[in-house]
Amino acid sequence: MPTKPTPAALCLILSFLPALAIAQEPAPPPPAAEAKAPPQVPEAPFVVRRWPQDRDAPVAVVADVPITLGELVDHLDSRHHPGFREALGLRPEIQRMLQSDLVAPWVRHFADVRALQHLTKDREIDKGKLEAAQSEQLKRSFQGWLDTYVAQRRQAGRPTEFKQQQIDRFLADYQLRTGLGIEVQGWLDFLEPDDYARGQLQEFWQNNARAFGGTVKTAHILIQNRDPGTGILLADAGLAQAATRLADVRARLRPDGSNFEEVAQLCSADERTAPQGGLLGNVHRFDDRLPAPLCRAVWNLRDGEVSDVVESQYGWHLVKRLDFQQHVFVLFTDDAIPSIREVMRRARQEDWLFRARAAAKVKLLL
Repeated sequence: MPTKPTPAALCLILSFLPALAIAQEPAPPPPAAEAKAPPQVPEAPFVVRRWPQDRDAPVAVVADVPITLGELVDHLDSRHHPGFREALGLRPEIQRMLQSDLVAPWVRHFADVRALQHLTKDREIDKGKLEAAQSEQLKRSFQGWLDTYVAQRRQAGRPTEFKQQQIDRFLADYQLRTGLGIEVQGWLDFLEPDDYARGQLQEFWQNNARAFGGTVKTAHILIQNRDPGTGILLADAGLAQAATRLADVRARLRPDGSNFEEVAQLCSADERTAPQGGLLGNVHRFDDRLPAPLCRAVWNLRDGEVSDVVESQYGWHLVKRLDFQQHVFVLFTDDAIPSIREVMRRARQEDWLFRARAAAKVKLLL
């Protein structure tokens, strides 16, 4: 059996895990007196932020208040990986995280945390219960990751026994990379606890019967306003070109959406679906294969209707609902209650998050 993390190793975000490897590296030697100028690095097509010179650069706007790179780094350092801020200034591989596929999710999740705080600013928050919800989410999430990692190693014939020090390193790295997303989910678990009465579950099932066992056949057109490799927002020139492409696509589409397939084939940046007219296939209400904004949008359309612009971590989308199919009819029984409870909680948590983003007028700048 693999070694499991101890409760002390999993105690939360606020228990301040040791900085481990990233803070223990020795400082680099001073440069030579006659060092040559570094080679010119080609300008990236996306927004680049460097530490510490861009400490005060905004990375998002929430409730009309800019959030700076420094605030993001300070939050990661204080809640998710102590030593991160110091390591940014010492180690090039840590500095490169700010140009990797980690930084855009960090910005998005940090903006969500601020948006949820703004939405609940007039509500009395039990900080102890909030921290407990975040801690529990971290435990479940990390244990799930660890179980998967162990299974993969076992399948490959590699050792699956780990010392506690290795588990702690895994956890520290996991929390740095995913801790902000876990913090958001902890907020949602706190705001929408799983304490529904039977009558509430039955009412939700009656009002959302199609979400149980039904799918929506969906197509989309993608206009990339983010770098496809890192997910970081394009620089000004690329963003302007993306806006021009979006305007062109909208001008090409007929009001009834009847030429959607043709426009998708010509204009969509999604190379996997464009040849099929943007066809994404059958989408469940909470389909983890797609970004939540797309699932939410297409399930709110009527058959044949095209959405307004929907933004996800991949770019701007126009989504068309083709038709609906009911594959299974779920009855309200004791056996069905666990799945109904899960869908109800997920739906209400999604409502919390999208309401917070709208109320705070969240704008991502990275």
